[in-house]
Amino acid sequence: MNDNSSIKIARLITLEKKFRNAESETELGFICANELRSIVDYNFLFLLNRSSINRLKVNTISDLSVIDRTAPTVTFIEGLLNKKGMINSDEVSAISLQSLDLDKVNLSIPENFPNHLVFVPLSSRIEKNIGYLVLVRTEPVTSSEKDLLLHISESFSHALTAFGSKKTVLKSISRIFTGWVKWLVIVSITVVMFFPISMSALAPVEVVAKDQTIVTSPVNGVVEKVLIKTNENVKPGTELVKLDDLNFKNQYEIALQKLEVAEAELLRVKQSSFSNEDDKARLVELSTEVGLRKKEAAYAEEQLKYSIISAEREGIAVVEDFTDWQGRPVTIGEKILTIADPQSIEFQIFLPTKDSLLIKKEARVKVFLDSDPLNSLEGEVLRTSYKPALTAENILAYQIFAKLDENQGEIPRIGLRGTAKIYGEKTSIFYYIFRVPINLTRQFLGF
Repeated sequence: MNDNSSIKIARLITLEKKFRNAESETELGFICANELRSIVDYNFLFLLNRSSINRLKVNTISDLSVIDRTAPTVTFIEGLLNKKGMINSDEVSAISLQSLDLDKVNLSIPENFPNHLVFVPLSSRIEKNIGYLVLVRTEPVTSSEKDLLLHISESFSHALTAFGSKKTVLKSISRIFTGWVKWLVIVSITVVMFFPISMSALAPVEVVAKDQTIVTSPVNGVVEKVLIKTNENVKPGTELVKLDDLNFKNQYEIALQKLEVAEAELLRVKQSSFSNEDDKARLVELSTEVGLRKKEAAYAEEQLKYSIISAEREGIAVVEDFTDWQGRPVTIGEKILTIADPQSIEFQIFLPTKDSLLIKKEARVKVFLDSDPLNSLEGEVLRTSYKPALTAENILAYQIFAKLDENQGEIPRIGLRGTAKIYGEKTSIFYYIFRVPINLTRQFLGF
């Protein structure tokens, strides 16, 4: 063995040691691309890995840390190796660019590109067809260099597969689904796509009261205090809201004083009417004025009574913004709170417009409340809103009201929230999965 062979063997051992000691796939590729030159001479070396779509892609280039995908050399090498029938994947092969039929490959050779290319397949016992090493040289490759490159490729491929262990599950699956198994799976999936299934959609839901009583302000005034809290039981006559009554008291006292003045004037005119004809003529006018003052006093007294708003039915009170009501001015007919029967509820569902095709009377509904996500409640659609409106989440949605089926156990509390699943007509699994992309495509194409 001469000294030159000993040196190459020592370099080969050192290179394989560096392969084993590499800490990442990137470092391993960098070592191979740059330090292989100490054993086999070349101008450039390209390391190509096989992608998930079975195309070869340049991953590392010698003497470069960053790859420019638009570079002519990169596009030429990738295009050449991805041409079917150009390269033998079982052994080291070499071609000369002068003998390359450019019309056949439909590629342009970069300027000042070396004439000889050597293709070294990467394959190991664990995984086949990992990729390629492409050596660009000015001189043809010799037989001894081919044998040496084949040995190095085996060592490099073995080290490369060690970093691919995290992908072994996917690769094992891909190896299983080959041949007749792959076609069996494809046919099975195709057949399943035509199975009928009920269309459904998920939407936010809230438990609301059915046939609730709205408590409004009977007069114009200012809310002094809300006397009850949300979910508090009330009975007929229970005081709910107290309005500021200072103005009502003053109006009532003024009305009483005006009534006293009118009655006193009427009494004086009655006594003097026996001797004074003018006073006798005023009796009808003053009697009418006394009647008017009495009605004003009665109206002021009625308004004073309205300063306390009481419940007219039994149920639970539903108050929004409990503390914000204090000191708020209200007008006649303005809603303050509601009284609901806790045993009479319904579901208010906000269905986005993109799922509006599921809006159908008597459609089935399954409700999953946040307070009990493991159990569901069954229901049926009663009515829907005519036009969609923006929700609190700024989503355009229809309001759908559904009733609770009988014999569902404990009736949920008013105010609970969750998710509702609305079922529509039967359709195929294919349309169920791809209905959103189909709708978007239809809107984009305009038909």
